[in-house]
Amino acid sequence: MELKQGFAAFSALAFLTTVALLFVSAVVIGGLKILGEPRLERWSNAIANWLIGGVGLTRKILVVALMLIAGYSALLFGTSIGSREWTLAPGQEKYFCEIDCHIAYAVIGVKKLLLVGASADTTAARGIFYVVTVRTRFDEKTISPSRGDSPLEPSPRAILLVDGAGRAYSPSFAGGRILEVIGESGVPMTQQLRPGESYHTRVAFDVPRDARNLRLLIESPTQPGWIGKVLIGDENSVFHKHVFLALPA
Repeated sequence: MELKQGFAAFSALAFLTTVALLFVSAVVIGGLKILGEPRLERWSNAIANWLIGGVGLTRKILVVALMLIAGYSALLFGTSIGSREWTLAPGQEKYFCEIDCHIAYAVIGVKKLLLVGASADTTAARGIFYVVTVRTRFDEKTISPSRGDSPLEPSPRAILLVDGAGRAYSPSFAGGRILEVIGESGVPMTQQLRPGESYHTRVAFDVPRDARNLRLLIESPTQPGWIGKVLIGDENSVFHKHVFLALPA
């Protein structure tokens, strides 16, 4: 999720929660007064006094702020704890929501190599190179008819290989450079797309030879990173599980 999307989601949630609290309070006060029962009326007056007078404004603001934080935290942790980890089969797509569409990613190929390159332009792996081919696709079925055919530049993605022991491996700079030199790197993952278009990107990872059960993880980080930690439903939020992409056999 982009930074501005994150701020928009947080702001919208805070606004709607505040409106809901005020609405519920008004309904409760009005309903209690209509019923006219003495005990209920005392409660009604107490709520009205709290909202309108009595307790200081600073304390009211603090109480409302704590209620908002508590409610947001409950949703954040509840959504994260309720999430589950799963691995998509080779060719299956992992979706990311942009402002007005969805971008889909899939692993469609992998090569295991000791050397990357040809002739003089080669580099040797410290372990073994996994050269993973990723397809990026602009799903034209996720846009409205009024959007048109204008291009979209996908948000920056973070990409890692993760083994069965939980160790994560970033793309190899040396391997990626050689892929570019020999023209095998494909299209950058930030290349613009029009609805229905797709392209392939090859990413090299230098992985220890004892690594097993490797899976690809593609994420959409926020800037700064802490925002993603507190966004409800974001894959990088606290305790949220991940969706991995399996490598072809």
